[in-house]
Amino acid sequence: MNGPALTPGKGVIHDLGYARYAGERRSPATLWRVIMRQHLSYAWKTWWRLKPWLLLALIITVVAGGFMYLQTFDTIRALKQMGAPVRMLDGALPLAYDFYNRAGFMVTMTIGAAAIARDQETGAFTFYFSRPVRPLDYVIGKLAGQVILMATIFLAGPVALALFRIGMSATSDEALDQLVILPKVLVVGAFATVAYAAMPLAASALAGRRTIALGLWAAYYIVGVSTIAIIGALTWSPLSAVDPASAVDAIAFDLFDVQVAEAKLPPLWAAVVSLVAQSAGAVVIVVKQVTKVSQGAVGGSS
Repeated sequence: MNGPALTPGKGVIHDLGYARYAGERRSPATLWRVIMRQHLSYAWKTWWRLKPWLLLALIITVVAGGFMYLQTFDTIRALKQMGAPVRMLDGALPLAYDFYNRAGFMVTMTIGAAAIARDQETGAFTFYFSRPVRPLDYVIGKLAGQVILMATIFLAGPVALALFRIGMSATSDEALDQLVILPKVLVVGAFATVAYAAMPLAASALAGRRTIALGLWAAYYIVGVSTIAIIGALTWSPLSAVDPASAVDAIAFDLFDVQVAEAKLPPLWAAVVSLVAQSAGAVVIVVKQVTKVSQGAVGGSS
C-alpha cells in the first residue's frame, strides 16, 4: 500500500503516493486512431479472425486472374473476333465479387459483428469512457478499423485484377481503353467495403453479448435479407437489392456491362439506394447505441 514511509536511521519521510503523469499526452482529436489501431491489432492477433479470409480472397484473386489470362491465348482471341460469347472470361472480374462477398461475410462474423458487443461484455466501455474518449471517437475508430479490414477483401484483390488486366493489354491504345476498369473496381469496392463494415457493427451495438450479436447479424444476413431477395427475384427485382451481396453483384455487373441470364439481380439504382440507406442507417444505430451505453459508464463523455 502506498503512503508515507520512514527511512530507517534518518527520520526522513518520503512521499510514495501520487506522482504526476510525465508521459506522452495525445490530443483528443487523435483518440479515434488509438481505438482503430486496437481494433486492427485484435483482428490480426490470432490465425482464425482475419488471416483465413485473406487467404480465401487471395485464392479468389488468383483464380479470377487465371481466367483473365486465358484471354491472351490465340484460340480465345480468334473465338472473340468471330463473335463467340466468352462470358466466363470477359466477366471474370465482376463475377469474382460473388465470392468476395462470401469472404467479406466471414470477416464480419469473426470480427465485425462481435467488436462492440465484446467491449460491452468485457466491461471495456468503462475503461474507454472513464477517460476523455467521446462516443463519436469510439464509433469513428471502430468504423475506420473495420473499413480497413473490409478493404483488404473488396478493394485489394479487385484492384490487383484491374491492374493485371491493364497490364495484359497488347498495345498502349488497348491499355488506355482498359484504364476505365480501375475506377469501376474502386466504386464497387467502396460500396461493398462501407456496407460490410457498418452493418455488422450495428448488430454488434444492439447486443450486449457477442453470441447474441453474432446470431442477430447472421439471422439478418443469411435468413432475413436473403428471403426478401428471393421474393424480390420472383416478384419485383428492386426488392432483392435489400441483400447486400445481390446489391454489390448488381453494381459490378452493371458497371462492367456483363449480362448473365441466370442471375436475377436488382437494377443499379435500387442497389445503390439499398447500400447507401443500410450503411447510413447502421452508422446512426451505432452512434445512438454507443452514446446510450456510454452514459452508463463511469465518467462517460458526451
